[in-house]
Amino acid sequence: MKYFALKIAYYGGAFSGFAPQKQAKIHSVSETLQNTLKKLGINSEILGAGRTDKGVHSLGMMVRICASAHWTPQRLAPLLAKKLYPNIMLRAIWEVDSSFHPRFGAKARRYYYVFSSKLTSPFVAPFVAYERIGDIKIIRQCLAMCIGTHNFALFCKQGSSIKSTSREIYTAYLRIKHYRGQTYYIVCIEGNAFLRAQIRLLVGAILATSRNEISLQNFTEQLLAKKRHYSQPVSPQGLYFAKAHYENLPPKCYLI
Repeated sequence: MKYFALKIAYYGGAFSGFAPQKQAKIHSVSETLQNTLKKLGINSEILGAGRTDKGVHSLGMMVRICASAHWTPQRLAPLLAKKLYPNIMLRAIWEVDSSFHPRFGAKARRYYYVFSSKLTSPFVAPFVAYERIGDIKIIRQCLAMCIGTHNFALFCKQGSSIKSTSREIYTAYLRIKHYRGQTYYIVCIEGNAFLRAQIRLLVGAILATSRNEISLQNFTEQLLAKKRHYSQPVSPQGLYFAKAHYENLPPKCYLI
């Protein structure tokens, strides 16, 4: 058997999320990838770097598959890319050894949240959230406060079964882009790992603080896991799994 690491981008609006779903007639990214591989005669488990929720996009989700020894990246990539089209794009493929694990081997994960304070065209709306904003300085201040190791127990979806709610944020910042008369805001957050809905809840609370719906002290108390003041996540269509960082990937890959 051979093992391959695939970097994929996908349109989250076409799927119920990355992980398999128990409900009938609901399609996840991993199930779609698994079923597509079966059409090529490859019956493989799908291991991913993370789990995105319904409507959340990816620019570079990393997954691992296994296939019989006659497959090579050069042979597999063009066949798989065509069959995954149009909602999943195969961006790169590596041949790896069996020890590579996209989730446990990831040293960092990066997310983007893209939004606008004005309604966008229907061709852009599935990829950009519409959110009201307030003081930009407050947004940047809150993001800076998130950097470091914190207990994010009050910034995760209730009912999540996890051993620890402590996570480390390496970087968090806001960028502003202007394009064709529209202003787009991009929040970048990178950390070692994230809880379920953590990014959407964090951004929701930060925007609420910027609008003065909750105070900076309220946000600080929630970040310190003392008291929940805000619990409304922002919409999923603005969220992107940007990339995962690994130290043990082979230097050469087959790019699509």
